[in-house]
Amino acid sequence: MSDYIGVNLNKAMSGDYRIPIKAIFLETWYRVKGLKASFWLGFLYFILVMAVACLVLGLVLALYDMFILPLATPHNAATLYNLKLVLKFFVVAIVEVLRFLFTASLAYMALIHLRHQTTHANMVFSFRHALRPLLIIALLLYLFNSIILSSSNLFLHSELLKQQIAYLGTGLGSIFLLLLFVMGFFLYFYLSVLVYMAVLLILDKKIAWKEALGLVFQSVNQHPFKNVSLIIVTGLVFGLLALMTLGIGLIWLLPMTSLVTAIQYNQIFCEGNL
Repeated sequence: MSDYIGVNLNKAMSGDYRIPIKAIFLETWYRVKGLKASFWLGFLYFILVMAVACLVLGLVLALYDMFILPLATPHNAATLYNLKLVLKFFVVAIVEVLRFLFTASLAYMALIHLRHQTTHANMVFSFRHALRPLLIIALLLYLFNSIILSSSNLFLHSELLKQQIAYLGTGLGSIFLLLLFVMGFFLYFYLSVLVYMAVLLILDKKIAWKEALGLVFQSVNQHPFKNVSLIIVTGLVFGLLALMTLGIGLIWLLPMTSLVTAIQYNQIFCEGNL
C-alpha cells in the first residue's frame, strides 16, 4: 500500500474529515455538468441488461410453473412448492446483485468525473475489475436484508409484540413502534453508507473486501450521524425535487445522486476540501 493511500486512510480513520451537506449539494450541482451524457448512456445499458435478465429469469419461473408444478402429487406437492420459493429467492438475488453492481459502477463513474478525468458509458461495467469482492459484498447485503426483512415481519406479527403494545396502551404503543421504525430506518441508511463507501474503496484503491469493510467501518463511525444524515437528506430533497418537476428533474438528479456518493467518499478517504 502506497504512502499516499496510507496517509488518506489514516486521515479517514482518525475522523479528520468534514461532511458539510450544503457544500456537498452545491458541489454536486456544479459538477453534474459534463457527466449527464455518459451517465445516462451508461444508465441505458444498465436498464437493458436488467430488462434482459428479468425476461430470462421470468421465463425460468414460467417454465417451472408450466412443466414442473403440473407433476405435483399429494406426496410431493409441498416439496415442489418449496422448491419454487427457493427458485424465487435465487431469482430475486440475481436481480438485486445486478442492480447493486451497476449502481456501484455509476458511483465510480461519478468519482472519476469528480477527478476531472474522462468518463464514458462503458464505465457502467466497471464492476468487472473487482467482480469477486463486489459479488461477495452484494450477496452478503442481500442475505442480510432478507434476514432482517423476514425477522421484522415475524416480529411485527408476533403475539409478544401485540401483548406489549396492549400493555403500553395506544399512545405509548404507537411511540414504541415509531422508535422501532426510526431505528430500522437509520440502520438501513447506515449500512448503505458502509457498503457503498467500501465498494468505491475497492474499485478505487484495489483493497481486499474484508480490509475495505473494516476501514470503512472505522472511518464512517468517526462521524456516523453526519454520514447517514447526508444520505437521508439527499433522498428526501431529491425525491421532493423529482415530484415537483414531474420527473423531468431526474435528468439532473440521478447523476447528482451518484455524485453525492462520490463526493462523500472523496471527503472521507481522499483530499476532499469542502
